[in-house]
Amino acid sequence: MSERKPESEVRFWRRRIVVLGAAASLVLALALGLALWFAAPLLAGPALTRLTVEGRLQHVDPAAVRVAAVATVGSGFFNTRVDAVSAAVKQIPWVAQADVRREWPHTLHVEIVEEAPVARWNGDGLMDAQGRVFARLSSGTYAALPLLTGRDQDSQDVLAEYDTLSNLVTPRGLAIAELDVDARGAATVKLNDGIEVRLGREDAAARLARFSAIALPALGARLGTVAYVDMRYTNGFAVGWKPAGDHMKQGA
Repeated sequence: MSERKPESEVRFWRRRIVVLGAAASLVLALALGLALWFAAPLLAGPALTRLTVEGRLQHVDPAAVRVAAVATVGSGFFNTRVDAVSAAVKQIPWVAQADVRREWPHTLHVEIVEEAPVARWNGDGLMDAQGRVFARLSSGTYAALPLLTGRDQDSQDVLAEYDTLSNLVTPRGLAIAELDVDARGAATVKLNDGIEVRLGREDAAARLARFSAIALPALGARLGTVAYVDMRYTNGFAVGWKPAGDHMKQGA
């Protein structure tokens, strides 16, 4: 029979095996870390060193686009996320769309589409076709756009109502210059000929359609003397007249 080794010797060799195993694992981890460290630049690809900004830009500063894009660019061609660059550029005022693409080996292209305002909002705001207020202006550059007023949280609804109401007066050769929807939801429009039409909270579209079909023909040649038409009556309408002489001054 073979003689068993003393228990102390067995424990000694077990400790040696554990230590050697831990050392081997540490060496392997260090080797993998070094390999990844040296390989990282190769995996990332060549650095993006050229940036182009394209688009018909009137309000967007190309320098601001470059700053936003460079701050989001990764360390190389492959780890630069074009969606992240696009999201950063879209934060710049007047940027409606930012299409970003990479071109091998060193170029990043950013193509900008600027916002196209369709209306003014609450005096100095500019609104896009989705009802989003994207800029504030102190000048009268866009004074020809219709003026919409209402609660900020209702901007999209007010724009949708404006579109609906506009379609009702366009066949008459008129346009809505202003639409006001107050906190109670009551709508009042001002036409481009200066006439104010009071529509109230309910059935605004039906009331404006009745204004177009009934009130306008009924007033006929006297439209130049009308200050407002109140369509909030079930079976008729009320007219407010301009002070004597005002219509003659307007036509002079």
